Amino acid sequence: MYQIKTIASMAELDQGNTALVDIYNWGGDYRPVTRAVLCFIKDQGFALRLTCEEENPRATFTEQNTGVCRDSCLEFFANFRPDLPDTGYINFEGNANGALLCCYGSCVEERKTIADMGLEHPLPKVIQGEGFWGYELMIPLSLIEGVYGPSRFETGSVIRGNFFKCGDETEFPHFGSYTKIDWEYPSFHRPQFFAEMQITD
Repeated sequence: MYQIKTIASMAELDQGNTALVDIYNWGGDYRPVTRAVLCFIKDQGFALRLTCEEENPRATFTEQNTGVCRDSCLEFFANFRPDLPDTGYINFEGNANGALLCCYGSCVEERKTIADMGLEHPLPKVIQGEGFWGYELMIPLSLIEGVYGPSRFETGSVIRGNFFKCGDETEFPHFGSYTKIDWEYPSFHRPQFFAEMQITD
């Protein structure tokens, strides 16, 4: 179970637990080192950082809610209220341009963008350095409650999620995940394979 550390602000993300996105369920030799950190900020929401060791990430999409999975892409999918019946998950998919696809639904075929649901689209902060890139993202409680209704998070609360690295149309197409996905073809939209993630102090 991934432990979501409680921090005071985004500036403390370094204190979070690192998850390695290193399971390549569908093979392939291109496996860039990818890390994820998810923390909880009381009364604010969840703080996310995704980073990848890549020299020249493919980044062609610049608009929000576009097909960024075709670029070099870092992703987080989460069901923030798995305790409720028939709830779906939110996907956050971002590229090195800061373009983010953010949708909610129960499966890949039945999804709505957060913007189409009348909620404010979150905006990532891109991180770039020599030989790596990534982004940080604040997932506010207002967004979560807009999707799932009134929600209370505290120490011991459990969500379900997964971290991903992909690049459908990159020079070396690749599909990495935090947890194993037992599926015949590349598909991240499989919530049955999400990991349990628990808020800790």
